[in-house]
Amino acid sequence: MGSHATVGLVGALALLVAVAATAGVRALDDPLDRIPAGVHVGPVDVSGLTIAQAEGALRARADEFRPGGFVLLRAPDAPRFGMRVSTERLGAAPRIKRAAIEAAAERPAFGSRVLAQIGAPRRRTVAMRYRVGERPVNAVIRRARARLERSPVDARVRLRGARFVLVPSRRGRRVRREDLRARLRHLPSAIEVGVVSVPPRVADRTARAAARRANRIVRAPVTVIAAGRRAGLDRPALRRAIRFTRVGRRVRVSLDATEVERSLLPGLRGATVRSVSARFVVAGERVTLTPGVDGRAIDWKVTARRIAARPGAATIRARVVVSEPDLTTEEAHRLRIRELVSEFTTNYSCCPPRVANIRLGAEAIDGTIVPPGGTFSLNEAMGERTRERGFVPAPQINAGKLEDAVGGGVSQIATTVFNAAWFAGVRLVAHTPHQFYISRYPPGREATVSFGGPELIWVNDWPAGVLVKAEADDSGITVRLYSSKLGRR
Repeated sequence: MGSHATVGLVGALALLVAVAATAGVRALDDPLDRIPAGVHVGPVDVSGLTIAQAEGALRARADEFRPGGFVLLRAPDAPRFGMRVSTERLGAAPRIKRAAIEAAAERPAFGSRVLAQIGAPRRRTVAMRYRVGERPVNAVIRRARARLERSPVDARVRLRGARFVLVPSRRGRRVRREDLRARLRHLPSAIEVGVVSVPPRVADRTARAAARRANRIVRAPVTVIAAGRRAGLDRPALRRAIRFTRVGRRVRVSLDATEVERSLLPGLRGATVRSVSARFVVAGERVTLTPGVDGRAIDWKVTARRIAARPGAATIRARVVVSEPDLTTEEAHRLRIRELVSEFTTNYSCCPPRVANIRLGAEAIDGTIVPPGGTFSLNEAMGERTRERGFVPAPQINAGKLEDAVGGGVSQIATTVFNAAWFAGVRLVAHTPHQFYISRYPPGREATVSFGGPELIWVNDWPAGVLVKAEADDSGITVRLYSSKLGRR
């Protein structure tokens, strides 16, 4: 190459560098209050305009941004899904001012700004957004969810014939609601609704492992030994007792203790002995204590766990435990119920229907033990008075008049208990007198009762328990309270 050509090339390069440098300086000086070159909002070129000018240009061509009649919603993995959404129903309106602001904020990289200064700007397009109503958008999302979403189905185990087999899981599907909401604001002609796959909580491999474990448990009968007695669980009984419980993402395989007991109890009945509670025996004014007797019981929960933990074992030893009575001898001693502390009798003539009700009510409360600090409720102790329990219609006071009602007459029990509690000195909490005076009761010391109210309630504020004894004969009812006198009256 000759020297003249070399000089020419160097000159051309120097000119190009100078132009680029000038363009770079201009690019750095690009005013921030004007929209950069190459920016369009939809089809409208807003390059070099201020925000206000761009807004005016966009409003002048507002018809080009009028929303179409419908937006079609589709889902890639649900080919049968399709929804046409009316833009009119959405209340769609173009957000022109926002589009102008977004166009001004579309600042290109430095290299692109240099190219724009030398006449080669890269086109950048800002999408028009639309104002849509919150409620109609929510309605669209609800419709899409109703048609697209489905809950995942956990893998599970079922009995088929004599074997436990896997029932496969199914993944669920959830609509990406916020993504759909954002896309609706652009109002394209079609939207692919984004969905998220939702895995089941229990996977196939987990349920398959549970089925294998269950099949091992039931593959052979087992003999259970308790207190020298034996009983067998055959394979059908084992299958009936199998239970599958989901714990987080795992499946626990167990044997139902109630079902195991139902199958084994006939053969092991002699291995269990009923416990006997301690009893208070009244003899005149004194109380003696008959000691309680421990029993023997099978802990069926532990026994069921032992069988499940040793699948295929020929014999399993049941867990036999001491069965304490409801009231142990030690507990009875601590109640300190030793002597009569009060009694009261009210009389009646034998034997109208009300007397039958009084006798039933007395039987219900007889033997009630109220521990220290405990509360005695006559309604709770007697229970509801119904024909099924043997109560009959008899006169009772209602709105100041006598009229027949099932259980009528038991208010005499309330008065008798009230007076016994009064003379014992326990704390009376609630009582209601009759609506008019009844001569067989002491003036000012009488009470009525009805299921659901009024009530008769007293609290045992003694440091000893109170035993309630009630006896109704042909002439009247007597209520006696036994405890320790402890200097109270």
